[in-house]
Amino acid sequence: MTALQKVVDALDALPTTAFLALDRGRVVLDHGATAVPSYLASARKSVLSVLYGPAVAAGTIRLDATLDELGIDDIGGLLPQERRATVRDLLTSSSGVYHPPATVAGPERDGPARGSQRPGVLFHYNNWDFNALGTIYERCTGRSVFDALAEDLAAPLGFDDFDPGRQRLLGRADVSEHLAHHFFLSARDLGRIGAMMLQHGQWDGRQVVPESWVAESTSVQVDRGAGVQLDYGYLWWLPRLLGRGSFLAIGNFGQYLLCAPPGLVIVHQRAVPDDVVLARSQGSEPPVPVDTVSPQQFMKVALMVRAAL
Repeated sequence: MTALQKVVDALDALPTTAFLALDRGRVVLDHGATAVPSYLASARKSVLSVLYGPAVAAGTIRLDATLDELGIDDIGGLLPQERRATVRDLLTSSSGVYHPPATVAGPERDGPARGSQRPGVLFHYNNWDFNALGTIYERCTGRSVFDALAEDLAAPLGFDDFDPGRQRLLGRADVSEHLAHHFFLSARDLGRIGAMMLQHGQWDGRQVVPESWVAESTSVQVDRGAGVQLDYGYLWWLPRLLGRGSFLAIGNFGQYLLCAPPGLVIVHQRAVPDDVVLARSQGSEPPVPVDTVSPQQFMKVALMVRAAL
C-alpha cells in the first residue's frame, strides 16, 4: 500500500467530503467532491484577511484606525472603551468588544463581561470582531465583501467553480447590525488562494496580494503562550507543529486550508446542509446532527501527506 493510499483510507474513515493536496502547484491528491462549492464556516475569516491586503496597502483601510474614527457602533451602543479598539485589534481578535455578535462562535457563550478588558490586551475568539471587519471593509472601500471576493480573488486566480449567487450574508440583525459574510467555495478554488499566498501573493506573474501583507498577516501577532498548539496572525491560525511560516484557516465541522512552505497546500471540507448553516446563523440547534472532523484529526492526515511527499 502506498503512503497516499493510506491517506485515502484515513479520509474514508472520516466524514470528509473533499480533500485536495497540492505541492508547489502540482496536484498530489484529489479526493471527493473538490469541484463543489461548500460552506467555509469560520475559514471565511482567513479569506477576508486576504481581501484586506490590497486595501491596507492602498491606505484605504488603516490598521490603527479606531472604531470611533470609523463610525462603527452597534445596537444599544458601544462603550467608550470599546470605541477605542483599532482595526488591528479586531484582526487579532483582541478588541475587548464583547457586544453580542449576530452569529455566535462557541467560546463566546462564556465570554468576558463588557468593559472588562481594554482593547488589544486579551485574545478572545470573538465573532463580533470578525463580522465588524466585514462592515469596516465595505465602508472604507465602498465595495461589498462579495464583490471583492469575485473581483480581487476569483477573477485573477481563475476560480473554476465560483458562484457569486452562493455567497451569503447571515446572522441575527436584531442582535447586531454587523452580519457575517459567509463564503461558499470549492476545495480547488480555496486551494488556489493557498497556493497564491505561499507564492508571496503572486499568481501567474501578477501580484494579487501585496507580499508585505502576506508576510505580516501570517506572522505571529498573538503569541498564545505555553501549552497551546496554535498562535494567531491576522485571522489566520499559526500551527507550531509545522514550524514558523505555516498558516491555517479553520472552520466548524471540518473546513481547513493549510499552507506550509515551501509549497504544500491542503484543503479539507466537510459539506454542511444549507438548513444546518441557516439554523446556526440564527442561533438555533441544527435540525440534524452533523459529524465533524476535528483539528486533531485533520492535522494527523495532513502530516501523513507531508510525510508521503
